[in-house]
Amino acid sequence: MDSVSAYSFASLAWLSTQAVPLIVWPSFISSMLAEGYHHNGAVVTPINAVEQYFARSLGFSQLAVGLLLVVLSGALPLTSLTETPANTVSPYADAVILVSMLYHASSAFYAYTRFNGTNGQVGYLLGTLGSSLLAVFALWIMLFGSTKGHISKRTGADKRTSGFPFKNREADKRLGGKDL
Repeated sequence: MDSVSAYSFASLAWLSTQAVPLIVWPSFISSMLAEGYHHNGAVVTPINAVEQYFARSLGFSQLAVGLLLVVLSGALPLTSLTETPANTVSPYADAVILVSMLYHASSAFYAYTRFNGTNGQVGYLLGTLGSSLLAVFALWIMLFGSTKGHISKRTGADKRTSGFPFKNREADKRLGGKDL
């Protein structure tokens, strides 16, 4: 499994972990994140129909985003195995990873600000940790995990590298100072 597929399925798992409780039991999530909720037998007002609708809509939206991420990144092939080679990269993979990285980073930032604003509720801390880990993983993939390297058959080096900002003095010695 390549890094893009691992990120896609990890992101789907994280979004599904958030979505399923929102769909199945929205009042639990609302009571867990409410500021005035007490576990000592205090009566908590149930959530109204609008809050329930928005919680379930958010859950279904998170499932849809996770599934779109898996499909558009190429982790789940949409054609038969005989039509395309197994090592083809989806043309949408970089764009999908970038957009999902921005989503996870903004979710982590929002959860962190809510964590600080609510005197340290654990639910927001978990949201911060999960989303920030996925945002960092996506950033790593964008920087280093791309499978589009141009490897030289002769030297084994990546052809996309350059001498900027440092010169390769050893290569210059071997070439005799010739400019190529």
